[in-house]
Amino acid sequence: MRFRIPLYLAAASLTATACGASINAVYEGDVRFEHCMALDSMPEIKPTLRRACWDEWLQFYTFGQTRDRVEYATLRERQLSRASDFDEGEWSPPSSRAPAVPEPTSALAPPPMLLNADAPTPAEAVDAGAPDAPLDGAEDAAPPGAECSAACQTSWGECRRGCKSGGCEKGCSDQYRRCMRRCF
Repeated sequence: MRFRIPLYLAAASLTATACGASINAVYEGDVRFEHCMALDSMPEIKPTLRRACWDEWLQFYTFGQTRDRVEYATLRERQLSRASDFDEGEWSPPSSRAPAVPEPTSALAPPPMLLNADAPTPAEAVDAGAPDAPLDGAEDAAPPGAECSAACQTSWGECRRGCKSGGCEKGCSDQYRRCMRRCF
């Protein structure tokens, strides 16, 4: 009886850690996926061989792989099933003419600028959508509360001119805040 409880605990811990894909299975699936991707990038490989690679990967190596890889492999297998040995079908391998990222020039040099210096920033591009066109035909419309805030600013300036001590300026600032709250 004494030895049954540790035995049950050991068996439970072994079965709990045995669930899921092993590291070897995931690694083998990754290697096979990259192999099929490499075959896709070689134009001299026939589509039937590429299709066989993706079909094999889908049958034996999807355990523990991410959903996007499985969906990609399914899509490639479908695309290649429509292609003959001489026709690529809907897909052609990506061209390696222009790199996606500029090559580094020096280890100590800063990375190159990806945006054109003369191009507007995203915030400027949003603001530049339309020139300062008046809304509803109002040419010189002031923003809401502009008259009230101008009156508050005038009274704050008069209060500060009449102050001689630092405590008075704090009172002027408090009065200005109350006035601005009434505006909005």
